[in-house]
Amino acid sequence: MQKITEVFWGILVIMLLVVSAPLRAQGAGEPPQAAEQRELIYCADLMTHEEREAYRASMRAARTPEEKVALRQAHQQEMRARARQRGGDAEQCIPLRLRQRGGRSQ
Repeated sequence: MQKITEVFWGILVIMLLVVSAPLRAQGAGEPPQAAEQRELIYCADLMTHEEREAYRASMRAARTPEEKVALRQAHQQEMRARARQRGGDAEQCIPLRLRQRGGRSQ
């Protein structure tokens, strides 16, 4: 009976090691990126939630870094024009949390 118990526990330990190996390997490296890293959107305070989501979707859809640069430049020009229409200036396009700390973006 003791021999059967030892074999049972041995098999159980081996099964646990086999099952937990992928989990340990996953945790050994960097944590998995569940959510994408979000960049600060230029003049986000002047945009609606829907506009910000549309901008993020277009950035995700861009296939090359050059396309992303072109999208950012077009967006910045549009936001500068929007700020001027509202009587603001380029200071208005610095994210609010950076303005409050006295910092600058870009």
